[in-house]
Amino acid sequence: MPDTVHALLVATDGTITDLQVSTNDNSQRAQIQQALGDYAEALRYVRRPDGSHTVALAAETRDGQPPNLCAAIALHFLLGESLIADIQGPVIFVGFNRQGALTSLTEDAVRTIRTASAIPAVR
Repeated sequence: MPDTVHALLVATDGTITDLQVSTNDNSQRAQIQQALGDYAEALRYVRRPDGSHTVALAAETRDGQPPNLCAAIALHFLLGESLIADIQGPVIFVGFNRQGALTSLTEDAVRTIRTASAIPAVR
């Protein structure tokens, strides 16, 4: 079992940063809190029939933070819904399993999220 899981941090300017998040619960919470600047809250869960689940995490307190169009578009692509969520502040996308433990993103999810940052209007 790996010691880290692969996640993506999407900044409000559209910059995407690869994160290696610890599998240790305490370290994991601290890393995510540091990356978001606050305690994390799950914005949406994306559950796919093939078992490749993704969660979008954002800071609990997002008031006053700039909108994150890139993360909103990525979430739209992942969900396959016509509605684009109103998202503020940085967002972490990471996989999860049936037990609720964080897992590495699938290659398909990584490609989908990176596609959102390639849209010229996002930056």
